[in-house]
Amino acid sequence: MPDTAYATFIEDCRDQRAALTGLIEALQGHRMDPGAPIVIPPELAVATDAVMQSFQDARQALNRLIDAYDALPDTPKAGR
Repeated sequence: MPDTAYATFIEDCRDQRAALTGLIEALQGHRMDPGAPIVIPPELAVATDAVMQSFQDARQALNRLIDAYDALPDTPKAGR
């Protein structure tokens, strides 16, 4: 039987990926809530770009981890 602790970990990764994707999309669209624009001062633009790249790198790492898990034979795919 597959390790249920690992399956639970992967489900947490899926949740974190979804939250991170939402945050990236909000920052890219410059909106956190409908009608609430984000204004990034020019002096923070470089730092904001670096944070966005880190968020995107983390999402890609989560994608690779989840894809590798999904490719394993005989693993429970809860939540999908």
